Amino acid sequence: MTQRSHRRVVTKLERIEIVGIVAVLLGLVFVGLELRQNSELLRITATQTLAAEYSDALEVMAYEGEAACVYALGINGLRNLNDVQRLRFFVQMFLILRSAEQLHYYSIEGMVEDRVWRGFERQLLEVANLPGVQEYWEVRGSWYSDAFQEYFDGAIESGPAVKPQDYLGESCAQS
Repeated sequence: MTQRSHRRVVTKLERIEIVGIVAVLLGLVFVGLELRQNSELLRITATQTLAAEYSDALEVMAYEGEAACVYALGINGLRNLNDVQRLRFFVQMFLILRSAEQLHYYSIEGMVEDRVWRGFERQLLEVANLPGVQEYWEVRGSWYSDAFQEYFDGAIESGPAVKPQDYLGESCAQS
């Protein structure tokens, strides 16, 4: 093989190698874009699922008068509830705050859209400062993760003082 033909072979091999490197780089860029799109899709899906779970926890109050009354009486203080109502209120609070805990966790992990979390957080800050919710938290706060306990305790300390709601009329009288 002459030096000239050897150089042509090397040049062809170098070109093939460069084309191969470019193909690998383009493949990596494509994979990166796919991962980014999948991550965004997962974040949106997680946000929708968690928001739906939270809404489901509240939905019963929209359709069940007694559940709404238990909640309305309970947020004003546990003293307003009889034993059965107190149990129902505790179940309501457990479902609501467990959903809130999940939203909080996934927001920390970056899996909940920030704008959704901020809106939800404003609502949670107010709920955390309702007298009956604070009484529930004193009794059952230990049922939640350490991170959520710290967050919720901070919400109680820094949140706005919420005036008890005036839902103690005849339509929600103790039974």
